[in-house]
Amino acid sequence: MEKYVAQILFLVGLAVWIGWVIVRRYLSVDVNREEKVGEQPSDAHLRWYFKEMRQDLSLLTVTNFAILLVLVFALVLKL
Repeated sequence: MEKYVAQILFLVGLAVWIGWVIVRRYLSVDVNREEKVGEQPSDAHLRWYFKEMRQDLSLLTVTNFAILLVLVFALVLKL
């Protein structure tokens, strides 16, 4: 019984994580600011770019951690 509870909780956590990723990546509004070629980007544009880069790295970290959890779960509980 305890094994089934652990599996159900893991699957619920995985579903919540997938929902968070989908909302974060596909439903959030991205504002792409196109600037003319040859002009240096403004400070606001650079701040926006760095913020987006940090968010992408954060999502990559979360994704890698989720993959690690799946592997540990599979090895420990031997699915």
